[in-house]
Amino acid sequence: MRLKQNNEYIHSIQNYVQAFEKNSFRHIASNAFSKWPDPLEETWRLSRLGKLTRKKIEPIHSDFKKNIRIKAKIKNAICLSFVDGAYREDLSDELPVGISLHQLNEKECLSFLSKIKKTNLANHPSTNSSLSCTPSIIKINVDAHFSSNRLIEIIYSGGMDNKSVHPVLYIELKKSSNLSIVERFNHSGTLIMPLQLIEIGELASLKSVKIFDDNKTTYNLSAHSVILSDKSNYNSFSLIKGSEFTRSETHAEFKGQHATMNLNGVYISGGDQHHDLTTAIYHNHPNCTSKQIVRGVLGGESTGVFQGKVRVAPDAQKTDGQQMSKVILVSDKASANAKPELEIYADDVVCAHGATVGELDDDELFYLNSRGIPLDKAREILIIAFLEDIITQSVDLSLHDFIFTEAKDGLLSILK
Repeated sequence: MRLKQNNEYIHSIQNYVQAFEKNSFRHIASNAFSKWPDPLEETWRLSRLGKLTRKKIEPIHSDFKKNIRIKAKIKNAICLSFVDGAYREDLSDELPVGISLHQLNEKECLSFLSKIKKTNLANHPSTNSSLSCTPSIIKINVDAHFSSNRLIEIIYSGGMDNKSVHPVLYIELKKSSNLSIVERFNHSGTLIMPLQLIEIGELASLKSVKIFDDNKTTYNLSAHSVILSDKSNYNSFSLIKGSEFTRSETHAEFKGQHATMNLNGVYISGGDQHHDLTTAIYHNHPNCTSKQIVRGVLGGESTGVFQGKVRVAPDAQKTDGQQMSKVILVSDKASANAKPELEIYADDVVCAHGATVGELDDDELFYLNSRGIPLDKAREILIIAFLEDIITQSVDLSLHDFIFTEAKDGLLSILK
């Protein structure tokens, strides 16, 4: 019976693609999704999908006439909307000159599939299922030398019980371009499987913020692949606070010299939530820098996971790769797992990792309490300071208050 339940969703995907040509990219992708990750697989051992695989789920058929209210949160941002995984032009703002958006045709989709299959996300469940069932692959192209003070706010919403949602986005930044985006995941479905490929050209820079705030019953399995060229920069910050189960997995590859990347994140978990930040960074060229700072706050019976891998190739001399994870437990029943990993094949490098898990400092709590601050308020003050530090390091000043408010709202919900 369990085998049947584990395969039921895979069979629903195979049925979904029957409406398309046999040689389409959808069929090729669906053939590669033959099973869910085994709980004994090292990369999935800490975030097992057993409960998900026993759910009855089938891919959603997007309704392009679905009436849904989209509310942007960032003033003066350019809003792009995805509903049920489909890009909705009627709910989106016009892009400025220098940025174009279009739906990939079949030939371009096959090329996209080929690129993804050459990354380490080739066998990720979100890769194969979303390429099988996405309404369309949307590409955002940023022209060379483009720069703007306005950021793009991308809102992913929709979903239904017992349905899966599959937004697929391809972002390409040409030489010397600059772009800032904020992505908000606000679904109410059972399973969300976003897939994203980002190519950052020479001297280009992308600042990215992701906020995962899906419905409490939702599973979100996000997969992101980032490719950096010479002297490019990727600055990423993820905030996970919603959904029953969220795993945000990012694989980044340096394909040029003198590139830099910050891949920071925060998870705030309560109840029986499970939140996972998994990263893999591949230093394949010399003189590149990557830094990861992850912080978590865990209450209730929640669990948090940070898995971070840095691989330095033999020719990638002068690499600087740093990882640090810190977690505060506000409940005796919460648990945290940290698995930083270094795989180094070059000798002239500066690489380090570390992880701490603990409770709030009793001396600091006593100090605040002795000055008339109630214990609950003292705990809140200390945790807010713990989060604000990483937010200040990770995002632009113009976004600080917005991100801090989102994080504080998540924190207060687990401290109640």
